Amino acid sequence: MNFIKHSRLHTVLAGFLAAVILALPLAGCALTAAVPDSSLRTESSAVTNNPAPQINPSGSAETSGQSAKKTDSAAASGAKTSSETKQSQKTTTAAPKTQAASDGQTLKKTSGDALADNGVQFSVPKSFAAQSGYTYVDQREGYNYLPDLASRAVYKQIFESAYKISAATTSEGYYPTQKIVVSGSRLSEAQLRVILLAFLNDNPQVFWLANAYSYAYSNDSTYIQLYSVVSQPNCTAMIQKMNQKVSAVISAMPAGLSELDRELYLFHYIAQNCTYNNAAVSDSSIWQAFSSYGVLIDGTAVCEGYSRAMQLLSSYAGLQCMLLSGQSSGVNHMWNVIKIDGSWYHLDTTWGDSDTEVYNYFNLNDTAIAQSRTIFPSASTLTDDQIDGTVGGEAAKCNLTVPVCTATAANYFRAKAAKVSSSLEDSTVTAALTSAVQSKSSSVSFYIDESVDFETVMAGMTTSSPYELLKCVNAVNSKQAAGSRIDTDNLQYLGDKVNRGITLFLKYK
Repeated sequence: MNFIKHSRLHTVLAGFLAAVILALPLAGCALTAAVPDSSLRTESSAVTNNPAPQINPSGSAETSGQSAKKTDSAAASGAKTSSETKQSQKTTTAAPKTQAASDGQTLKKTSGDALADNGVQFSVPKSFAAQSGYTYVDQREGYNYLPDLASRAVYKQIFESAYKISAATTSEGYYPTQKIVVSGSRLSEAQLRVILLAFLNDNPQVFWLANAYSYAYSNDSTYIQLYSVVSQPNCTAMIQKMNQKVSAVISAMPAGLSELDRELYLFHYIAQNCTYNNAAVSDSSIWQAFSSYGVLIDGTAVCEGYSRAMQLLSSYAGLQCMLLSGQSSGVNHMWNVIKIDGSWYHLDTTWGDSDTEVYNYFNLNDTAIAQSRTIFPSASTLTDDQIDGTVGGEAAKCNLTVPVCTATAANYFRAKAAKVSSSLEDSTVTAALTSAVQSKSSSVSFYIDESVDFETVMAGMTTSSPYELLKCVNAVNSKQAAGSRIDTDNLQYLGDKVNRGITLFLKYK
């Protein structure tokens, strides 16, 4: 994943706010952020009070999916992840960190023979019912993008194939899944890539598919071979473990939450239980880091894993959520687009993950996200030669569909932060700090009203007279007992001009 240039995190010291210029790596982004390649993988876990829906022959979409590599001839168009490190809480000019990363794991065509007999397949479990007060949502933006019934039929066959794994391995160590036969039709390389991308992007619960595939033609039919990175017994055990974890996460979610509060619940869960896997940036064998399994079971992942885990959990929380990929400062990155109260927003759980959660990338519109990254084009704007790599020698990096995000109502600062229209609003700031102290919160955020100049008000709150934040912290501390006072020697804040927000990070003594 890529690290974005980030707002400055400043340290507050005795009586004034000093802008200590230190690097602030936000998890999932590095100061120079380089994105680890995202291997198209996802995890199998379905939890909700209703069993996850599955695709059926009638054409209704089902849950399942992960990344598969192309084995013989195709280069991947999958999103890459950028290397990031967890953010340290001190300091100021914090551009997300980046490390040089190799190309992300992409769909690769292997040397496997799609016409060969791949042996006997054994089934792995699909889904189960989970306790939740929310209606399960099928994530089917990729499926809905597919242009014709034939492509959608192959998508459904992939779903069935993924759950039947051969006992024998290939020379590359993969376990073939059930062969897919498309009778009477020769699918092009570009068609195959788009269908696979649609499946992988819709199904974060199918984590075991390798980043590889092979295909062949015979008698005007197309034979497609996908592969698992783990054996059937291991896959079954991993699925069961994932099912238990997802069930626990969703069952613990309070009933009756708004869509925004459900999103926040999942955001906090991931940030508090996962760290960025820097090793996976240069070691593609750590495939779990690119899947929801890495986040939910291993507790470590790259941006693709963060995004797929958020998508998976969103399904069971009743939220529509999809993957989006692009670049920041030339480094590939993946994040989510999520629908809240009928409107789409950009959500980056990786860049929001730090020692304390950062909300600068929580529910942004297109204008705000454009300040830090470029979105890969929709496949519909590309030619087949661009998609399959005939032109340029490398398959195009693309999204299947890119929702328009224009709303701002569910942006974190607008929806959840204390509203400030002057650097002299003692009552608003003091009330927000008091509430934070009572709950021992690690941060408190403020939204600067659009009627005033953001930089002027932020300066008055932080680095210039009347030093509103420090003044109000001292006032709140005067009423607190030892152990519940905000540590004024360790105050830090992070500004967000794009979203007109300020977050003050708190420690106690």
